[in-house]
Amino acid sequence: MGKASLSTVLLMTTALLVPCYNAVRFLPRLREQVDRLAPAFDEILLADDASTDDTAASASALGFRILHLAKNLGPGGARNALARESTSEWIHFHDVDDELAPDYLTRVAPMAKPDTDAVLHFTDFIDEKTRELVVRWELDAAELSHDPAAHLLLRPLPTMSSFLRREQFLAIGGFHATRRCFEDGDFHFRIGASGARLALVPEVLEWSLRHDRGAGANQHYCFVCRLEFLEDYVAQQPVRLHSVIAAEAERTAINLLRTGDVAAARRAITLAKDLGRKVPTTKHLGLRALRSLLPATTLLRWQDRWRRAN
Repeated sequence: MGKASLSTVLLMTTALLVPCYNAVRFLPRLREQVDRLAPAFDEILLADDASTDDTAASASALGFRILHLAKNLGPGGARNALARESTSEWIHFHDVDDELAPDYLTRVAPMAKPDTDAVLHFTDFIDEKTRELVVRWELDAAELSHDPAAHLLLRPLPTMSSFLRREQFLAIGGFHATRRCFEDGDFHFRIGASGARLALVPEVLEWSLRHDRGAGANQHYCFVCRLEFLEDYVAQQPVRLHSVIAAEAERTAINLLRTGDVAAARRAITLAKDLGRKVPTTKHLGLRALRSLLPATTLLRWQDRWRRAN
């Protein structure tokens, strides 16, 4: 296909949308990636999220079209602004410091059929310096087909793991605009819960380069956001999902304990128990016997230490 765009091949228009904040050092690499894409996106749009460096000028010098945001909206708000500005039928959100498969559109576009609202795929988180795998974000096709909402709540996907029909993205309200962590997992859960028609490409098509400068590096903040989302879901989602929300609340409590935030961990434990979950959930007879004698925070710490040691 060379550098032709998909609009001339599959009669669809596509956009690559990239929020940027103080991103000068990543822009040349982004330019190289975009130039390698075959086929190309019809539209490539960057948002300068009120950067304090020369992001906008540098991006313009590299030939990028820039959406200038008057105030910092954060990742969710900036992506929403990009989607509203775009005129393409299908959109893909890409972080400026990540890597995209050169044949990305070749892989996802055939699945973007008239009866599909979102195409999901796998993403690897790799260490920026060593390029060693940190975690692979993947889905199970059977579980996704059986219960998309439950599966996407238990396996929250990062932002760059989807190719989206723009109309559907806007219809469900896009990303949460104020919480700056787990907003991607929240979005993918809500698209699954919305009844959107999903397809899956079981391949790694994007690589997120992990470093200590993003919101995700602050694990305490991330899991407080996760807890707040879970608390919202109790009122927003059907009762059938309560057991899954409870399971996530228990897992969130463990992660909050790892950060030292006992108060927030207790909130998560209370949420899980209110939804009928016995915390800690375990087959260990000793821990089960101690549920009525010791605080759940203590038992979760013991359980976590034992599991990590084994």
